[in-house]
Amino acid sequence: MWSSNLDTSASFEGGFLNNSRKGGQDDVKLRRVQTLIPVMIKHLLSASSTEETKFWNIPARMFIILGLVRNVEETATKISYDVEDQTVLFSLIFSFFVLIYLDHTVQINTYIRIIGLLREQNDKRHILILRMFPMQDLNELTNHILEVTYTALKAEAMAKTNKELENNPNVKVHEVPNEDSPYYGMTGDQTLVYKIIHAENDSESGIERSGIKAQVPKRILSEIDNILDFLVSEGHIYTTSTDNHFKTT
Repeated sequence: MWSSNLDTSASFEGGFLNNSRKGGQDDVKLRRVQTLIPVMIKHLLSASSTEETKFWNIPARMFIILGLVRNVEETATKISYDVEDQTVLFSLIFSFFVLIYLDHTVQINTYIRIIGLLREQNDKRHILILRMFPMQDLNELTNHILEVTYTALKAEAMAKTNKELENNPNVKVHEVPNEDSPYYGMTGDQTLVYKIIHAENDSESGIERSGIKAQVPKRILSEIDNILDFLVSEGHIYTTSTDNHFKTT
């Protein structure tokens, strides 16, 4: 389904303290663009820029990839994984201070799901790892490919809609996503809950489940637990001090 003749020497690194960036307008832009989209490794290597990354004309900061671990090498300071998907083989490198946040049971010939930020250093692409999970079911692989396909088709539809709006400003378009949306595959209710959680990221433990329920419309109260489960499973949010306190990734 996928093919690639790209250079496969890119390395993908994990580290929460390895994220230097400029102040001023750049900080504002990075805070604004929080989009999380599923991609194949080929897309990350072929992106035109790591600063203002766009896929299918969607401005994105965080990415989900899913690949098969082919090799694991451990040194005194890091663990390296050679991982491949249907497009490319590449390396992921984790410093030990990051591993406390990650799963330690990753084995060769098993699939893993990675959420991270695209970076480049010394002309090589890197991924700053935010979260990593072992795949529990092969259906996750099929689902990931479908999500990538859906995102591309959705972006194509959005581009068409935007063009129609430019040609006819009086046309009403409902639920057109913008770059404030963390992930274009989310429903409106899921995006609302995500934004409520994200607004409390600066607090020590994030926001508590009851605090979320106090801020959402009554019509979705019965669905909050399901929405939270979805956001956690997709890597958009994570639990902190308890299973009822949440922050966004």
